[in-house]
Order: sequence, then structure tokens, then C-alpha cells
Amino acid sequence: MEFRHLRYFLAVADALHFTKAAEGLPVSQPALSAQIKQLEQEVGVPLFDRVGRSVQLTRAGSIFREHAKRALREMELAQVAIAEEEGLQRGTLTVGVVQTVNAYLTPEIVGRFSALHPHVSLKLDELSGPDIEAGVRSGMLEVGIGFVPAGSERIDSQPLFEEDFVLIVSPRHRLAARRQVTLAALADEPLVLLPDIFCTRRLLDASFDQAGIFPKVVVEMNSIEGILATVKTSTLATVLPRLSLGLKGNDGLRGIPLRNPTPRRGVGLLWKKGGYQSKAAQALAEQVRKVVRKYWR
Repeated sequence: MEFRHLRYFLAVADALHFTKAAEGLPVSQPALSAQIKQLEQEVGVPLFDRVGRSVQLTRAGSIFREHAKRALREMELAQVAIAEEEGLQRGTLTVGVVQTVNAYLTPEIVGRFSALHPHVSLKLDELSGPDIEAGVRSGMLEVGIGFVPAGSERIDSQPLFEEDFVLIVSPRHRLAARRQVTLAALADEPLVLLPDIFCTRRLLDASFDQAGIFPKVVVEMNSIEGILATVKTSTLATVLPRLSLGLKGNDGLRGIPLRNPTPRRGVGLLWKKGGYQSKAAQALAEQVRKVVRKYWR
């Protein structure tokens, strides 16, 4: 088995189509099909169910896909380590970032890092907190910018800042002039919130439980930008981290502090415990800290 087999396999697994996968590879469609058949013979089981021109991963293929990703990622890390041993700054750095940080802080972080290290390729994925932790644990992500404390003992973390949640409303909302609002006062307030697949929502639900209320959620959306746009053009309210107000196009929205209790979360850098930290990862972490210090002094 060669690494090109893994790359070809992953290309087909992503496209679920041999012809489309071949378009992005230095190989023809017939040659790609032959390479995949060779790989399946070596593995000993079919990795794809072939149905007409399209294909689907078999159960074995799904398992093999995760291991293939890890194997290629380990090879990338080895190449970075060797390059750095020779005094070079090149390679690929994979980073997972939670939604609000990605939308507000990441552009400045990327700009600073790319200016200093133009030969390092950055791959940033906007992911949920649990997905970031899973990626860091598996080695698919070299660095995570997620929630702290981490939920796994296999992850090292460095806190960056703590952020309060606020009630966000348009200037037309009946609570827009309030300086602060208790969480209990939102018992009958129509809200648009993230669904409970997000850590942000689960943390908020725990705060509602602590206040002894059940929120009146009339809309759920999985996009913070979509939620804020809805609030801006309606009389609905939302509760989100204060950082959300820094997103482009949210001028005019009001963030009202919440009390009794104040929902709060910590954000920090995440690494795999005992894992190799490349110089590129260390350099990125330094730029993250510098940008954070600019806003949280």
C-alpha cells in the first residue's frame, strides 16, 4: 500500500464519483478505478458499493476513511517536523475554530500569521466545540480554538478569555432601553436560538434551568449570522456571546447584560496532550494570544 492509494481513496470518498474525483487528481478515471480495486484487494474487503456511475462507502470503507485521514495527517506532520529541523517554515497547519471566534477574530489572526509565515498553508475549519476536541484528540487538528476547560484529559488547554452572554435585540424591541435584564425576565420572551447540538445552547439551557425558567424558543437556526439578521429585522430577541456583536453588519443591535445568573463561557487554545507542536503551531498560537490581548486587556 502506498500513500497515493490513500489520497486516491479519500478523493473518491469525498466526491462519491470516480470521474469527478479523477478531475482533481493526476490520474485518469480508468487508472483511478484500477488503483482503488488494487487497494481493496490489499485491504481484503470492498470499500465502495458501486451503483451506476456513483459510489457509496461500505461500512468497512467508512472505517478505513478515518484511518486513512489520520495516516496522511501524520505524514504531513512528519514533513513539517523534518522541514523545521532544516530551518524551513513550510507545510500545512490544520486548525479548528468555534463559530463566533472564526467570524470575528480569525480574519485578523490569519492576516498576521500569513504575513509572517507566507510559506505555511493554513487549513481552518469552523466546527462545534465537541468536533474540535475530537479532531485534536485524533490528530486531525493540530490546534483548536474552542471552549475551556476541555472535556477530555487527553487535551491540553490554555485559557484565552472569558465571555459573557448577552440579550441581543433590535432598537425597536421593548427591552432595548434596559441597562440589564435578569434571566428570569425572559421566561415569556419569544427567542431565536441555536439548536441544542451546539455547546453554546446547552450552556444557555443550563443557565435557564438555574434561573428556574423554560425559555420560549420560537425559532432555532444553526447560523449565528442568520440569527442576528433575524433579530435585526424583527421583534424577536436572542441570547449569544457578546463577541457575536462584533460580526460585520450588526451595527444597531443592542447587547444587554444578563444577571442572576450571567451565562458565561471560556475560550482557549487546545492541543493534543503529549502531541508534537510544530513551530508553525506555536507561531499561530502566539498570534492568537496577541489578537486576544488587543480586545481583552
